[in-house]
Amino acid sequence: MGNIMFISVFKEYYNLKEKPKILLVCFIVFSLLLTYFLTNIPEKFVNTLIASFSIFTALLFNLILLLIDMLKDINSNIDITSQKNLQELKVDVIDKCLKIISASIMFSITDIILLLFISFDYSKLLNIINNNLIITLIKYSLYFFTYFFILLFFNSLYSILKIMNILISKEVENKKNEFTKA
Repeated sequence: MGNIMFISVFKEYYNLKEKPKILLVCFIVFSLLLTYFLTNIPEKFVNTLIASFSIFTALLFNLILLLIDMLKDINSNIDITSQKNLQELKVDVIDKCLKIISASIMFSITDIILLLFISFDYSKLLNIINNNLIITLIKYSLYFFTYFFILLFFNSLYSILKIMNILISKEVENKKNEFTKA
């Protein structure tokens, strides 16, 4: 059930992108390069990243509540056609933003989990598995996926900022128009 939700949120997020395949390939290439060149993340930095992602996750949940509140304020009983079109556009933009925020929260939580695994002490695992190659593959896979989800998170954060800027600027413009008409 959880994997299905993870995949559906991921698909919805990338269906919103203009060129999702190119973006995905770029993120995979950048993640591979980061994994090759940055094979060790200092523990202090891992702890900082975990704290940062935790804070961003909480802020994104609050942003979802704000958007739901904005959605409740949209009045569907407007007679003027242009105002009705504007309200429909706002609903579409808020829906898109909610999908991106959901994906961003998922990326953030995934990064927190991966970073916790990175901070894991591998010496105990070496005693259980007597194959250094397997341990190395696990370690590099963790780094790759951590970098990959960090890139996804920053990309989603950028998308959220763009959409929120559009929503807020339209809201300010509407309020200015209301004051000039009154």
